Amino acid sequence: MAIPEPAKKVPMLFRAQINGRCQIQRLVPGATEQDATRWASEWVENTYPQLPQPPAIVQTRTYNLTWRFITNSGIDDGVIRPVIGALGWPVYPGSSMKGIFRRACTKEQRDLYCGKSLPDGDFQPGILRFHGGYPTDTAWTENLVDIVHPQQNWQVKSSQKETGAFIQISLHQPELRFGISSNTPLKDSEWEIIWKIWEKAISTGIGCRVSAGYGQPETHTGNVLYHAKLKGQGQAAKLIDGTGEFRANIFRAAVRGHALRIFGGLSNAETADKIVNNLFGGIQGEAIIGLLGMSFQLLKDNPGTFGRAGYIQPTYNIEGE
Repeated sequence: MAIPEPAKKVPMLFRAQINGRCQIQRLVPGATEQDATRWASEWVENTYPQLPQPPAIVQTRTYNLTWRFITNSGIDDGVIRPVIGALGWPVYPGSSMKGIFRRACTKEQRDLYCGKSLPDGDFQPGILRFHGGYPTDTAWTENLVDIVHPQQNWQVKSSQKETGAFIQISLHQPELRFGISSNTPLKDSEWEIIWKIWEKAISTGIGCRVSAGYGQPETHTGNVLYHAKLKGQGQAAKLIDGTGEFRANIFRAAVRGHALRIFGGLSNAETADKIVNNLFGGIQGEAIIGLLGMSFQLLKDNPGTFGRAGYIQPTYNIEGE
């Protein structure tokens, strides 16, 4: 007996990102269920409830992220969705962890901890092994569907509207536990040095879209150029289910747009774009890691609504730094 429409029996996670099968990134107005919502629900329902546990030899520490966190698995074309590790849990890969750790090291630390190239072309491994970072509880399963709505071209460059909103999958304010081990015994004082290097590394942000406020830790030990306390209120961004969310990337968007206006008045469009991309990151031609990041630490949050009947809109009333 033939199975009717067998392609629809395949979980969304394993479907190709094409029309009629699955398109996580596409927001369909008026749809009863978005592909991304179903994708996230199926993922959570089939994830093992227990937390992945590191071996006893692994040293671990936990860190809280202030807003959203995303890693790009690179599996689906045109879609940013997390790397999935042991037991179906999202993970910040050990290879990524090693990469930003290396950048925070001195040359001597980098050679010792992460390895170095030898004159004969061989490579000497470092003494450390990086085991990545996992959420510490199941709170990561909430608010996974994240909406991105590009505005720069419309608001700053031309009167042409962008192509609309896009969807990605990200974790909301997760607490992550990171693991590091050594192939040689180390003193406690040496481990303190290692974790201080890691805290310096994580201060630059982890994962994707860090210059937009994603992947930022609560405590920064790096080079903080400017710090201020703010409070204000306004209309909150809407999630797919209609609830509001204060999105910390509005600060970076405001500063980036202002910078583009300033440099646009001092130079031609191509040079202005290049300077702004160098400062804040961009993907023109190739991915550029911006020199500047931005993090917002929420201190007080009093969400509400404004309007009546069918005109009710979510609002934010926040204080932070």
